[in-house]
Amino acid sequence: MDQEKTIYPGGFDALISEFDVRRKSFVGAARVLPHANVDLEAMKTAIVTPPWFSLNLHSKSHLKEKLLKIENEFKGQSRLLVLHSVLIAVFRSNAPPATAAPLFQRVWKEQSTFLLEHLSIRWKISAATTFADHGINMEQRTLGMGLSILLDMIKLHESERRLSGQSSRRLSAREPSGRLSSLAFGMDPYSFKAGDLDRNMLSRLWLLSEMDETLRPLAQDVLHELMSDTRTIFARIERNKAKRRTTRET
Repeated sequence: MDQEKTIYPGGFDALISEFDVRRKSFVGAARVLPHANVDLEAMKTAIVTPPWFSLNLHSKSHLKEKLLKIENEFKGQSRLLVLHSVLIAVFRSNAPPATAAPLFQRVWKEQSTFLLEHLSIRWKISAATTFADHGINMEQRTLGMGLSILLDMIKLHESERRLSGQSSRRLSAREPSGRLSSLAFGMDPYSFKAGDLDRNMLSRLWLLSEMDETLRPLAQDVLHELMSDTRTIFARIERNKAKRRTTRET
């Protein structure tokens, strides 16, 4: 591929280079993370009381500095939420400590109900991405990647659409004199009258969620949120189809 014609300057070589820079290993990670058999019930009841001062480590790569930021975010909440977030941060760096993987698996296997009740959608998406990159089996990696890509694309699509000022609950309005443009890669456009692409995507993810006991609660919680939020492309498509069905019936 001609690097001068790529939409990102430098193409994939540049993208991977930037990605690797953001994944530098944390300093002191092995000393900050608890042992893999730490008492999670005790951590759940412990309340976060971070110090008011900065550690002044002068290094974003030191895990203690990252820990302080996370503690400030979860001030007054459960220390288990801090552990979960620190684990995600560690997994985003190169060469996470050996204790990180078993800890992350334990947290979700033993404390999923608590986590789902207290985590924001931002942290749920981050957890899904962590399963995609560091799952212990093919089911976790496949489902994690599916959820991560789906939710990231929803964020990209809805953010770009938001710039138009149109309601997130209605299909995009067509310009009166505008012509319908072609899709990328020469793909056929989705049929807003009878298409099933959206339903197939969600069905595949739900079926995958049934295949792994550890990831199932997180995956189905996120999919339920997607199923109930009226501000996504999925909701707009289904409302349009329902309106068409009502019109035909009357």
